Amino acid sequence: MTSSASKKRSAPATEDSALTAAIKRRRRTDFGNSPMITRSQTLSAARNAVLHTTELLENILYFLPMKDLLFAQRVCTKWRELICRSIPLQEALFFRPRELGVHWKLVEEPEVHPKLVKIVKESWLLHEVFRAAIPNPLLCKIDVLGTRRVHNALGGRPGGIWFRARPSAARPEASWRRMLIAHAPSCFFEYYFEYPRSGAEIETIASPDDGNAGNVVGFVEEAEAEGRVVEWGGHVLTFRDVIFTTEEELEMDVLE
Repeated sequence: MTSSASKKRSAPATEDSALTAAIKRRRRTDFGNSPMITRSQTLSAARNAVLHTTELLENILYFLPMKDLLFAQRVCTKWRELICRSIPLQEALFFRPRELGVHWKLVEEPEVHPKLVKIVKESWLLHEVFRAAIPNPLLCKIDVLGTRRVHNALGGRPGGIWFRARPSAARPEASWRRMLIAHAPSCFFEYYFEYPRSGAEIETIASPDDGNAGNVVGFVEEAEAEGRVVEWGGHVLTFRDVIFTTEEELEMDVLE
């Protein structure tokens, strides 16, 4: 028979167990269903919904910097497939030509700085104008004469860009080889490079028939194989009848 004393001694243990269980239930209530956790779950669900909506994902990727967009193909198969089949994203990566449809006219007036003025398509045939082009930012930079863009037009070399091959030039599978040098109205351009011979500076001009980086590098390799001394640090490419601009400048009405 159990004494009353033993019952009294066991009571605290029972109370402790009940208290522990109550604390555990309170913890589950406070933390498991807290507003913070619920908000996090909601944000996660919303993010997943956006990233799984093709149109929204395409729009987000389009506004990434070009280098980030190029590496985004490694995130997952879904992203890679979207980037490969999306026309806007292929244009953003310079894998596909893009029609800009912007024209500039050189305006020179007495006692006024010359400037390039945007004109409508219907009137561009009436003037000597330059069509807009955008260089591939991973491969080129605009070759600006002087301190103002209009100096290029005045100097007779408005469509000049400075091309520099990537460090992986020796790898034929490198993706940048398939990229266009620029979004320009024509892939026909003049290629300049200089090399010393008998103490004189000689200029050679050639015109590759396709405007992607792989063809330009191939042309340079052929020139080098013929015994010409090629400066691999960079080359000036001149596109005919174009003026190179940035995306922001396409929205402007006047360039100076």
